[in-house]
Amino acid sequence: MLDPGIPLSAESGRRQYAIGLAILLILAVGGLYLVKWGPYYQKSFLVAAKHSLGASIVTGQARVAPAPSAAAALDYLSVYFKAIWQALVLGLLLATTIETLLPRDWLARLLGTRAFRSTALGGVLALPGMM
Repeated sequence: MLDPGIPLSAESGRRQYAIGLAILLILAVGGLYLVKWGPYYQKSFLVAAKHSLGASIVTGQARVAPAPSAAAALDYLSVYFKAIWQALVLGLLLATTIETLLPRDWLARLLGTRAFRSTALGGVLALPGMM
């Protein structure tokens, strides 16, 4: 969206960055609701009613974990990928949106220092994604 070869006026640049930030926030809030918040909210009622989280991702319905093997690893990989693929796609969309629409120097100033403020802000920004 922003071409580094074309100089922007200060007002035009601020407007484009504000639009980029708005797009990022809409994508983050909407995506996190669809992928994380909504499903976990719904699951909380099921857990409260049944007093169980459901089947284990490792054992499935079995009582014990399978013996270590390539087949067990591939089975786990398949089950795990099915469980997280939407969050993976959302993470890639958010990363490309940040990379494309927000200025690098702004992100570096905000999160790229060793100061406590940068660390705390990074932690606070990770909380909505339950990371």
